[in-house]
Amino acid sequence: MKNILLPTDFSQNAENALSFAVEIARLVKGNLILFHSYSVQLIDPNMPAEIYLSAYQEEEKAAKESLEGLKKRIINSNKDEAGNELFTTEAVVSQGLVVDETLSMIKDFKIDLVIMGTHGASGITELILGSNTASVIENSPVPVLAIPHNTGYREIRNIVYAYDDIKSGLPSFHKLLSFATICDADITLLHIIEKGKDTEDLNKREFDKIKSATNYDRINLKLVHEENVLEGINEYVNSNDVDVLAMTIKKRTLFDRIFNKSLTKKMAYHTRIPLLALH
Repeated sequence: MKNILLPTDFSQNAENALSFAVEIARLVKGNLILFHSYSVQLIDPNMPAEIYLSAYQEEEKAAKESLEGLKKRIINSNKDEAGNELFTTEAVVSQGLVVDETLSMIKDFKIDLVIMGTHGASGITELILGSNTASVIENSPVPVLAIPHNTGYREIRNIVYAYDDIKSGLPSFHKLLSFATICDADITLLHIIEKGKDTEDLNKREFDKIKSATNYDRINLKLVHEENVLEGINEYVNSNDVDVLAMTIKKRTLFDRIFNKSLTKKMAYHTRIPLLALH
């Protein structure tokens, strides 16, 4: 993991995400790419072209100045005793829709990890409601670390990977393992066993296979019996010292099931911890 993308709108939410991006960039001695996309709305279709062009140029200039200022602040505060940069930092500005431009950046800059802030007081619930972060998560080919509103940086020491089918989640697990190794974190595989299902032995057997196939000793399994999957995850996260909740983003996965249920039943899934969306 070398190239980290931080889309920013210069808000406090983006600033919170930045604190995570900086720390992870330090750990991997990688390349942090600060990114801002902007668009100029054409309010009046009869607006003279020169006026629109002037507004476009002003918006572009302001965006570049703000992003360069942010870049300088990061560089100046992340040097070793000899004055060498702890990681490289780039600043990129583009015109267009946030989601489209972010996905293009992932491809063009060979991004390994995207870190974004979420808006609103509802944390992960906001991801369900069509935010830019949700759209990036849904379409990104690489992991996305979503930082909830008002969540400041804390060391990532305990990661919970909530899964539905342990076998189908294996490709994602390898990505999670890489992330956990970088952070020097423990991993808990969390599975909620719903009423009427007897999958405890199966999960234990598959877990033993996973653990024996990796060189990472700090992995454990937690099976929780709960009638509602969403409530089971929510209760576990709130009752334990969890720094990141990881889930696989694919059709018919646990992520999809939870968020679809939340929409139809208008359930709010409140969390104060980052979500690592894997693909």
